[in-house]
Amino acid sequence: AGLGGAAMAVGLATGSDKPVRRKRMMAGLNAIPNVPVLTHEGESVRFYDDLVKDRVVTFNAMYMSCGDSCPLITQNLRYVQDLLGDRAGRDIFMYSITLQPETDTVQALQSYAKLFRVKPGWKFITGKPEHIEELRFALGFYDRDPVVDALYSQHTGILRFGNERLRRWAGCPAMARPAAIVATITSSMSLPDASTATI
Repeated sequence: AGLGGAAMAVGLATGSDKPVRRKRMMAGLNAIPNVPVLTHEGESVRFYDDLVKDRVVTFNAMYMSCGDSCPLITQNLRYVQDLLGDRAGRDIFMYSITLQPETDTVQALQSYAKLFRVKPGWKFITGKPEHIEELRFALGFYDRDPVVDALYSQHTGILRFGNERLRRWAGCPAMARPAAIVATITSSMSLPDASTATI
């Protein structure tokens, strides 16, 4: 869904406090920024150091005024979290990053997470617009065409996941069957199969 080819680069680098400019990211330097962010639970954390380093993680982009797409994806990922069970927040960590931090505040995202009955192990992320923009490009939620890139709805259809310790990264449609998503994550990230469910 409008995601640039460089966004799928396998070798995401380790975090850095130095700003990563758009030109460099679009050339394929997909470092995971160590920018300060806020979770829907009110935590102030460093994105790479506190949320990603040495973990198996999933990322998706969303925003509360998205319309139909984001709620459907959030519900689908909620089923994924159900299938992961107690592995969510222990073996696999889920992160949803708002594309509209100006309006999607901690309090707003807290209400959104509550609406979908999100359990521990899944955090919704907001922060300063410039930091969220840096994350958006570094994680591949952008399009090379600036006209398409201005349409946030074009960046919400992919779930990215990775084993940061192994520097192994991949992605799949966020609306794929939850059981297929879990199987894809566990198999490609060198984890034991988490579920045999058929949701």
